[in-house]
Amino acid sequence: MARLSFLQVRILDRYILREWAKVFGLCLLGFGGLILISHCYNWIPDFQRWGSSLGVIAEFLAMLMVGSIPMLMPISLLISVIFTLGAMNRNQELAAIRAAGVGMWRIAAPLWAAGTGCALLLMLLNAFWIPDALERQRQIIEVAQFDAIRAQGKAPLPSGETGLVSFENTKTHRLWLISRMGFTTGQAYEVDVHVFDDLARETRCISARFAEFKQVAGQWRWTFRQGRDLRFDPKSGSLLAQPPFTELTPGFDEDPEVMLFATRDPDMLSLREVGRFVESAGQNPTGHNAAYVMRYHAILSAPAICFVVIAVAIPFAVVGGRVSPMVGVAKTFGLFLAFYFLTAFCSAFGDNGAIPPVVAAWLPTVLTACWAIPKLRSVN
Repeated sequence: MARLSFLQVRILDRYILREWAKVFGLCLLGFGGLILISHCYNWIPDFQRWGSSLGVIAEFLAMLMVGSIPMLMPISLLISVIFTLGAMNRNQELAAIRAAGVGMWRIAAPLWAAGTGCALLLMLLNAFWIPDALERQRQIIEVAQFDAIRAQGKAPLPSGETGLVSFENTKTHRLWLISRMGFTTGQAYEVDVHVFDDLARETRCISARFAEFKQVAGQWRWTFRQGRDLRFDPKSGSLLAQPPFTELTPGFDEDPEVMLFATRDPDMLSLREVGRFVESAGQNPTGHNAAYVMRYHAILSAPAICFVVIAVAIPFAVVGGRVSPMVGVAKTFGLFLAFYFLTAFCSAFGDNGAIPPVVAAWLPTVLTACWAIPKLRSVN
């Protein structure tokens, strides 16, 4: 039986990669166009109402498209792999190559290499480019809204300021409630800080009319003014003392910028921002912070989806003989939708702390791998 030489196998790799790249590029352009149309429909009316220029709108849409890459790449990779292998199977190319002594694992090697490249690209994008894009698009929205409110003669909150901040620091067992805080001014108003022991029993509450914060030797220092320092018996909960104070510096070191992150939707935070939040506030699988921890691990686990889609696509692509490749695409796409449904299901439980966020983020990938690996072995 004739076998392919090393040079012929290299030519085969280039052929498979070339056919895959054509479909992959078309999928990226097609799905990217659909998402761009959706973004235009959702955002352009808002920017027109705010009186933004065409250049601002174009920059914002560009930042949105950069943030959409982690969603576009896996689905494009899925369809391109299943369509490429399905077309080769329908044209009997796979049968001829396997008859020459090349196993399915070796045939799919260039596709696994492409998946690895996509996964590495997603890691780099999530670590560097996408965080900048997310932060920039949020800045564009804030500036546009600020200018629109000021143009109406109203008094907008300065950039970097927000009202009603609720921040739970699970590392130090402190819960902050602030009516208004400005990172640029270094001041917070109507501040209540509840301090708990290891058994979640309140031991102290600092209530102040306003507070000031600044960095001293690389550490944040909070100074409370005009308030009371309430002390509680942790066993009975009864109030033991409530001495008033004019100025109080209890040694709290919470980062005010991280506290502002708590006022934003976790899905709008970049890996850099949500990483700072988790590092500063700690991982609390049963509290509000669970949604931020879930976002953090979801970003870290995103590159693994590139391997999942290839593992799911190959078993459906190499069976069926002369069946149209679109049949395999439909089957694989349905299974991939089931994967995303499982991901959404786990995310919902991870966000509220019912499942540890790290488990919720990786569970869909692990379960899919357990299903796909036996299928891959049987195909080979």
